[in-house]
Amino acid sequence: MHLDKTRSAQPGKIASRCVKAALGTFLLLGVGSVAMAQNMVVRSTGPSASSYPAGKKMANDASISLKAQDKVTILTPSGTRVLSGPGTYSLAQGGGTASTASRRLSSFINNRGSTRARTGAVRSAVSAEPETPSNPNLWFLDVTKGGKFCVADTDTLVVWRPDYTGSATASIVKPTDGNVTEIAWQKGSALKAWPKDVLPVANGASYRLLGSSVPQSVEVSFVVLPSQPTDLDDAASMLIENGCTGQLDLLVETLNANSEQPAEG
Repeated sequence: MHLDKTRSAQPGKIASRCVKAALGTFLLLGVGSVAMAQNMVVRSTGPSASSYPAGKKMANDASISLKAQDKVTILTPSGTRVLSGPGTYSLAQGGGTASTASRRLSSFINNRGSTRARTGAVRSAVSAEPETPSNPNLWFLDVTKGGKFCVADTDTLVVWRPDYTGSATASIVKPTDGNVTEIAWQKGSALKAWPKDVLPVANGASYRLLGSSVPQSVEVSFVVLPSQPTDLDDAASMLIENGCTGQLDLLVETLNANSEQPAEG
């Protein structure tokens, strides 16, 4: 088995370049125009899940009837809404109480992406136990997550690790020939550029990743998007259509207003 090693650039420089490149990609999407054109279901569980599948779009005056154990997450023009049954909900009501999609997406791109990626794990105000950081960018490839991964820009793919309190490495195995490429993070760095010169970022390409601080390997299959998403509606639709559920979950969690809406009546 052949082993190729890519060494880190000077401390901090590669991470800085990666953040700037990924941020540039997002800025092309237009942070100020992320508002949804209509309502879209992005997550649905329970007895009525088949009636409200991910990707379903509804008018602003639509109503949703849910049964016990139902929970539906919807991206709306003003943010996210989490609806839990039983009950009937009007999409024309309640949106104003949620945090706006623009503000949450802006935070997702800028503040958390540039700050938390550098500072490392944070500690809870209640407990001394460290909190596991969340992936700060929709397009960062989490070394601990497998499945389909949508790539918006093949030139700026970044590998992110949640535990960056120490130095670490990750082995990337190419299943077709078994060749292994190793990447390394410096202590305190969460980001590493994908070694695209050795491992092309191509549609349908699959790789197995094993981080030195990760309990088990994961297999990632790339889906190269045919075009850059132009807004939040477009991005969510592309993730759903291409089965990139991990990124969709991350998007929902980041935008989630954390407030369940009361049913009518």
